[in-house]
Amino acid sequence: MARVRLLLAFFALCILAAGAFGVAWYWKNFLRANWEATREIEGRGNPKTKRELPDLGIREFEAAQALLIDGEWAAARDRLHYLMEYYPDSKAYNEAKHIVGEINMDLLLSPTPIPGKEEHLVKSGDLLAPLARRYQTTINYMMRAGGRLNHLIYPGDRLIVYPLNFRLRISLGKQTVTVLTPDDGKFFKDYEIRSVNLPPALKPPVSAKIAEMVAWHEGRAVTFESPNYFDADKWIRADKVGLFIRAQPEEAASTDQASAEKGGASDPSGGLGVKVDRADLEEMFAFLRASNAIELVP
Repeated sequence: MARVRLLLAFFALCILAAGAFGVAWYWKNFLRANWEATREIEGRGNPKTKRELPDLGIREFEAAQALLIDGEWAAARDRLHYLMEYYPDSKAYNEAKHIVGEINMDLLLSPTPIPGKEEHLVKSGDLLAPLARRYQTTINYMMRAGGRLNHLIYPGDRLIVYPLNFRLRISLGKQTVTVLTPDDGKFFKDYEIRSVNLPPALKPPVSAKIAEMVAWHEGRAVTFESPNYFDADKWIRADKVGLFIRAQPEEAASTDQASAEKGGASDPSGGLGVKVDRADLEEMFAFLRASNAIELVP
């Protein structure tokens, strides 16, 4: 009986030894190579042999560039949107975002057809202000999109209209005013904030709407039809006290102080607000309108 037990023990040891040998052989020939490669890629191996992961966003960026060369603007924009959504750490991210903004503006302000853009054939009795309300757009947009310099319209004229129901996100942390698309809230374009001067009581997060968009020249409000419109001082006033989007003066310190001192009827902001470049504010006036939603975030 004892001999049988010794024999069984001997066989058990042989089986264990064979198993250990098999594991060692499998590790050496298969698992070890994969393990070392993983450590090398993740940077846990020898720093001298560390390899960076490939930037897959570059591939999408180059594909978008090829589409732009072929004149496929909308397709290129969609490719760049894909890059921004799935490869936010890509070195091409910031450039992709800039190009998307420029493409969006070109598509919006040109006769190029895009979803939501229509052409209105002017009939007898049509007036610009009622048409703007009907199509949820602005006179400013209809004039710019149609390349019109005269606000007078006649039967047979064709006006480009588009529902300007954009949303704005003012990020104090990122120092950007980001415009989001009306339907799906996708990135449309953003603008750099140059300086911020908000009332202490106005603490994010805050939800608001554009109450009015004002152009002021020599003590009185002017509209797009005025020859002084493009030289006028402009600001966007929200329905929250102290929340404005204004142009950053070239000489910020002295000009802001002078503006705040004279303030009064010509500038109800008194120097308060989120300030962007004047050219950026002019562009916002081309496609924003009263009632657009604003979100102020940290």
